Amino acid sequence: MDSDAQSSGGFSLGRLILNCLTLVVLGATLVVGLIVLSLFINPQTPMNPYPPPTLPPTLGPPTPTNTPEIYLPPTWTATATWTPTPTETPIPTDTPTATATATATVPVSPTGFPFNVQPAPYAIANIANDAACKWMGVGGQVFDLNGAPFALQTVHLEGQLGGLPVSLDTLSGSATQLGPAGYVFNLSDRPIASDKTLWVQLRDTAGLALSDKYFLTTYEDCQKNLILVNWRQVR
Repeated sequence: MDSDAQSSGGFSLGRLILNCLTLVVLGATLVVGLIVLSLFINPQTPMNPYPPPTLPPTLGPPTPTNTPEIYLPPTWTATATWTPTPTETPIPTDTPTATATATATVPVSPTGFPFNVQPAPYAIANIANDAACKWMGVGGQVFDLNGAPFALQTVHLEGQLGGLPVSLDTLSGSATQLGPAGYVFNLSDRPIASDKTLWVQLRDTAGLALSDKYFLTTYEDCQKNLILVNWRQVR
């Protein structure tokens, strides 16, 4: 009986010691875990024997500043060289025989404008439509420095015809029956004679002149009811 009690008491004591050791190991593990977590969160803690080096301070994001707006000059600003006092350009008395092509000789514009008439305006029978003699108008083409068709250029026609005021605008390339950069003004359902009461001019999108004014002569003649005015860029 005594030996059994002693054996039972020894077993209980050993189990108590093991439980205590287990608690100590668990407590130590918890402490170590907390220390590792603390070092992970704050590597600069005094408990860290190997703290990382201190990084130099970095610059913050740049302070936004107000950037002033840049005002560009308007396109085609008129200057003294582009706006000379308009003068009437007399039409040559002889009728040129050159055809309306971009290969004709290009005269230099005496007024400093970038476009000039090539050649001088002349009259032919209607080729703009099928109305034949029941029509009269002004048409032609616009060419660039290289003689290539130059579309989307504004052509302005103004003056009087048969005692009525005329003020019309169209774009080159809008009447391709006369060519890739062709344009046409429909003026009347019959030929009407006039002498320099109408003038035609190239302009930019702001309405500033790109050529001199060219005054036209029209005829009461079915063989001259289309006035051809071809333009060529000279600079």
